[in-house]
Formats: sequence, C-alpha cells, structure tokens
Amino acid sequence: MKPIVLDASAGLTLVREEDGSAGVSALIADRLAAGIAVPPIFWLEVVNVLARRYGYSGASVMEAVHTLEAIGVHTLETDRPALLAIIDLAERHHLTAYDAAYLALADSLDAELATADRRMALAAGDRGLLIGPEQGIAEERAAYCPREPTWPSWPDAGAYLAELRSAL
Repeated sequence: MKPIVLDASAGLTLVREEDGSAGVSALIADRLAAGIAVPPIFWLEVVNVLARRYGYSGASVMEAVHTLEAIGVHTLETDRPALLAIIDLAERHHLTAYDAAYLALADSLDAELATADRRMALAAGDRGLLIGPEQGIAEERAAYCPREPTWPSWPDAGAYLAELRSAL
C-alpha cells in the first residue's frame, strides 16, 4: 500500500467537513500505516485559508491544525534537490511552486496525492486521488498545458546538480 501526500485542499475538506470529508477520513484511516505526509507549505496554506478566506478565529484555526496533527500527518522538509523537482514540475504542468511541492513530495515518496483540486489531480496523473465533488475544485490559474522544461538549458544546471549530489 502506498503512502499518501495530503494537499491543503484535502486537509481543508476534512477539517471543514465539506463534501468529500468522509472520503478523506476513510483514505487516512486506510493509509495511516503506510504514512501520510505533507510539505511544510501545507500548514501555512491551511492557516491562511481558514483565517483569511473563511474568517476563522485564531482559536478555531488552532483547533483545525491540532485536528490535522492528531491524525498522524508527517511534515517532510523541502531540501535543495526537492526544490529542483519543484521548479521542473511547476514549469512542466503550469503549477504554482506551492502546488508543485505537493507533487514533488508524492513523486519522491512514490506516494499518491490526495487533492480536491482537479488540476492538481490531472498533473499528478496516476498518483492523483481526486476527493470531494466529482468535478473537484479549481483555482484561477493558467490553463493546463504540459510543456518541456527549460531549466536544463541553464548553463550552470549541470554544475549545480553535481554540487547537490555531492552534498548527499
């Protein structure tokens, strides 16, 4: 059984008890032994959405964060090699760096990505687990159109990758 990476939309679906929260709960219960991971940006996104978009009080935001921590979510830091994967995925799939961080983490863990965002699920391909309403949610952003990466053409890309590899 593969671990899962939970993105902020899936976490928010759970704590706000939105359509699909039962599915997220079941998925978490099923995969707890395999592992549930998030990148550090997850927590900032959850806090921001609850406080700014939904007007939650500080106490309610803290309660939601506690709920998510209590289900066994593990935060895995984004290191420099992961940052390169994020750059690549953001460019290839027209994702924000924040969204690409979730996908890069799922790729690095050979995990599935649980999301309520249909564009994220599309970018994740076979790794994508779309939760919530059938059509998912969609943030306003550029249209999805995969493209070839340009970062390998940066003249210092090879040297930078060698430096990162030597640090491992």
